[in-house]
Amino acid sequence: MDFIPSNTWMIAGFTLSLISVISNDSLQTLGPYLLANQNRIPKSWQMTFLCTITVSVLMLGWLLNGGDPAWGRLDVASHSFPQPAIFTWVYLIPPIEIILLTQWGAPISTSFLVLSTFEFRNSSSLIQISLSGYIVAFLIGVITYGLGFWVFERWVFESNQSGSSISNHWLIVQWLSTAFLWGVWLVQDLANVFIFLPRQLELLPMLMCTVLLCLGLCWLISVGGGPIQGILHTKTNASDLRSATAIDLLFGSCLVGSALLTSFPLSTTWMFLGLLGGRESALRFHSHRSSQPFALKDGGHWSEVLFADLSKASIAMIVSILIASGLQPLL
Repeated sequence: MDFIPSNTWMIAGFTLSLISVISNDSLQTLGPYLLANQNRIPKSWQMTFLCTITVSVLMLGWLLNGGDPAWGRLDVASHSFPQPAIFTWVYLIPPIEIILLTQWGAPISTSFLVLSTFEFRNSSSLIQISLSGYIVAFLIGVITYGLGFWVFERWVFESNQSGSSISNHWLIVQWLSTAFLWGVWLVQDLANVFIFLPRQLELLPMLMCTVLLCLGLCWLISVGGGPIQGILHTKTNASDLRSATAIDLLFGSCLVGSALLTSFPLSTTWMFLGLLGGRESALRFHSHRSSQPFALKDGGHWSEVLFADLSKASIAMIVSILIASGLQPLL
C-alpha cells in the first residue's frame, strides 16, 4: 500500500481513533449522565450542552498551548510521544481493535493500545500509573461511600422505592457536575486522539477536528450510549440523577488530582473502574448489614461484579499490550 500517501493514513487513523474514543472512553465519563437524563431531557439540549463544553475545552487548550490540542500531554519530559515521520496502514490497527473490543463490551484503555503503539518504551509507565490510578480510585470509592456516602445512596434508593419526585435542582447540579467531569476528562484523554496529528495545528484544521468530535458526540447521544454502559447496569442507583451527580463529582476530582500529580497520560478507564468497584463494594457491604437492603443485587455478589469488570478490562489490557508489541517490527 505504498501508493497511498502518508497523510491519508494519518487522517484515517485520527478518524478511527476519534470513533474508538467516543464509543469507549467517553462513555465512562458520560455514561451516568446519559442514563440519568434518558427520557428526561430532549437529546437536542444534551447535544448542545456537551458540544459547547467540548468546543470550549478544545479551543482553550489550543490557545494556551501554542496550537497543541492535546494540552501538552504528548510532550512530557523523558516520556514524549513524537509523531512518526511516515504513517502507514499499521497505525490503523489499534483504533480498529478498540472498536471491535468495545462491541464485546470490554472497557479497553485507549491509552494502553494507541499510545503504546506509537512509543512502546513508555508502555511500562502507562501500565504502572494506570494500575496505581485504579488502586487509588478503588480506595477512594471504598472510603467515601463506606464512611458516609452509603447513607446518601440508601436515601436515594428509598426515595425511588416510595416514588418520590426528584427536585429540578438536582438536574442543574447534575449538569454542572457533568460539565466539570467532561471538561477534565477531555484534558486527560485528548492525547489518545490527537497523537495522530502534528503537535501544533493551524486554526482551520483545529476547527475541523472540533466539528468531527462534536458530530461524534451527537451520534453517541442520539443512540443513547453503547455496549460499555452495561458496566453501569450492575451498579447501585447508577441511573439515578442524584447518584450520577455524586459519581461525576468524585470521578472528576480523581482526574483533577491525577492531573496535578503528573502530566503523563493515564488510563481513565481503569480509574473509573476502580472508583465504581470501590463504591459498589462499600454499598453492598452496608446493604448486607442493613435491616432494609438497598444495594442492587444484579450481577451476584459484590466480588462477582468486581471480577466481571476486572476480567474484561484485564483481557483487553493484555490484548492491547500484545498488539502494541507485535506491531513494533512493522513500524
